[in-house]
Amino acid sequence: MTLPERSHQTPSPLSASASARMIHAALLFGIVLFWGIAWYTGDTIAIPVAALPDRKVLYISLFLVSATLFGAAAFTAGRLPTRPLALTADEWWRRNLGRAVVVWTLVETPAILGTIAYLLTKDFRSLLAPFIGLLLFVNYRPSRFLIER
Repeated sequence: MTLPERSHQTPSPLSASASARMIHAALLFGIVLFWGIAWYTGDTIAIPVAALPDRKVLYISLFLVSATLFGAAAFTAGRLPTRPLALTADEWWRRNLGRAVVVWTLVETPAILGTIAYLLTKDFRSLLAPFIGLLLFVNYRPSRFLIER
């Protein structure tokens, strides 16, 4: 008696498209939640202005890191293959979910760093990176990657 051959892929309880939407929503919610915590803690954690050597260094480094990572995200998103008509959305996501998560991670990192800078300084200028990150998260939503060409 021989056993039937099994597929090498394990069945997933969620489709790949649903997984992509859930991962995207979790990353987006994480940024909003972390910003809410930073805002709520108020002045209890903020470092006094005198303790920071020079805020220009903080802003310039945050700007350079954010610009580099946002540019890398745009470059990586541009290199994602488009979905051919013959390929289903789930199959496309099975092939490209890792690449999309890399794009979302490149967008999330400066947003979290800007929120940490806001947590430490309570200076609203450091919230520019999280704001741009949230806009890019909306721009790189899962449905945007599935445009058929």
